[in-house]
Amino acid sequence: MYLKKLKKIISIVILSLFVYNTIGFLAIHPFMSMYYKYMGMLRADMPSEEEMIELLIFNKEDIEKGRIDFRWIHSREFKYNGDMYDIVTKEVTDEQLIVYVINDTKEKKLEEEFEKRVHRNSTENKNLPTIVKYSSSISEPVFSNQINFILDYQSAFDCRLNDLYKSLYFDIPSPPPRLV
Repeated sequence: MYLKKLKKIISIVILSLFVYNTIGFLAIHPFMSMYYKYMGMLRADMPSEEEMIELLIFNKEDIEKGRIDFRWIHSREFKYNGDMYDIVTKEVTDEQLIVYVINDTKEKKLEEEFEKRVHRNSTENKNLPTIVKYSSSISEPVFSNQINFILDYQSAFDCRLNDLYKSLYFDIPSPPPRLV
C-alpha cells in the first residue's frame, strides 16, 4: 500500500513538472502580470519614502507624431524607451504632458522574461528561417503593420511548401509563373 502511494505521488510530481515545463510560464504569466500591475498602482497611489519618484515632461506633439518611443499601456501606466512607468500624478497642458512616475522594474523584468521564453521557444527548431523580432510584449497593442508582416511571412512560407511539390507535367509554361 505504501508503494502504491509513493508511485502515485511520484507520477503526479513528474506530470506536474512536465506540464509546467511545456505551458507553465505561459499559463502563469497573465496572473503575474495582473499582480504586478495591481502592486504598481498601489505603490503609485501611496508611494513610500524609499520609492524614487521621477518627473518626466513630454511634448504632446512628439507623442502624437511618434518622434519618441512612448506607448500608453493603460491610463495609469506607459512604456517609454523600453522602461515601464506607473503614474503617481499627471498634469496635462496644451503643449505638454507632465507626469510624476515610478519606474516599474519588476513588471519590465517579467515582460523581458516572457519575450525571452517566447523567442527561445519559437527558435528552437533550427529548420525555421529567422524571424525579424518585433515587440512580443503581452502588454503592448498589436499594430496592423505587424499583422501584415505575419500574413506576408505566411504566404512566403506557403510558397516554400509548394516548392516541394513535384509535378507530373514535363512542359514548363512559357513564361514560367512568378511566385510572389
